[in-house]
Amino acid sequence: MSPASCHKSLIHWRGSMSTLLVMGDSVVWGQGLAEKNKTASIVARHLGAEVQMLAHSGAKIGIRDSYTVTMPSREVPCFFPTILQQLQGFTGDPAVVKWVLMNGGINDVEVQRVFNPMIPQYELELHTRNHCGRDLQKLLQKVISRFTNARVLVLGYYPVLSHQSAAQGVEALFSLVHGVKFTPLFNADLFRNEIVEHCLRFWKLSTGLLRGATEHMNRAAGERRAIFVDSGLDEDNATFAAQSLLWELDLDDLSKAPDEAVAERRMACEQAAAGELQKHQCLLSAVGHPNVAGAARMAEQCIEAIGAMYSVSTAG
Repeated sequence: MSPASCHKSLIHWRGSMSTLLVMGDSVVWGQGLAEKNKTASIVARHLGAEVQMLAHSGAKIGIRDSYTVTMPSREVPCFFPTILQQLQGFTGDPAVVKWVLMNGGINDVEVQRVFNPMIPQYELELHTRNHCGRDLQKLLQKVISRFTNARVLVLGYYPVLSHQSAAQGVEALFSLVHGVKFTPLFNADLFRNEIVEHCLRFWKLSTGLLRGATEHMNRAAGERRAIFVDSGLDEDNATFAAQSLLWELDLDDLSKAPDEAVAERRMACEQAAAGELQKHQCLLSAVGHPNVAGAARMAEQCIEAIGAMYSVSTAG
């Protein structure tokens, strides 16, 4: 496709009144990032669109949930409003939403389950299939039905830990997630290995399920309404790996938050957290999320997927 034809195709989706609607959890919210560095902000600048952010830290899809609560900041992890409630609570004009950036599933599976090597792989797989597969597909169907003028970007997850992650880092992250000291019930090397294997299994399985959900929706719609976007982050980019693209704990000071939004989050955590452990986990909740370079990588993946869609559309 020539640059001119690409430009004409892009104009079709750009416009002063177009909106990029963002629904989902902390990954699409951009946990720990300044506004300008969030994946959604970078993609919106490329599209010439305005961002409407509904995503927040900790959100679950919540197909079977009706309870709701609000936090003093989107940086504070909370299941509610669920992603389904985010969709139901949209009050703007659906016609001006030309793009939706969304994800979901890990908080329904629960991060503690992903990081628990005592839970069998088959149980982790069952929860992942239920939430990143069945529930995400139901959510995606509702999104496509609501925003009939929009293309939907479904952003995949990434490995928080890999076999390239330093052993001390694996232990520190396990302790942060569970709020307990790393004291394995069996051989420490095997215990760490199982933690990593759980993280890798969730990443690989959820990737396939999210991709499958988008393909199913496109077949049902008879056109390419949804686009799966691989995060672009792999095992080399996990926390405590040599080429990490995620916020990491400072292993010399485990109470130090590493990110750009810590000042805002500290104040909100003081208001929302019920105890010292919860405050500590809240303060460090950016750990394991894409840092500035990681968010930029995910934005590049989104922009590349958009470009590929234009190419197919123009060729057709």
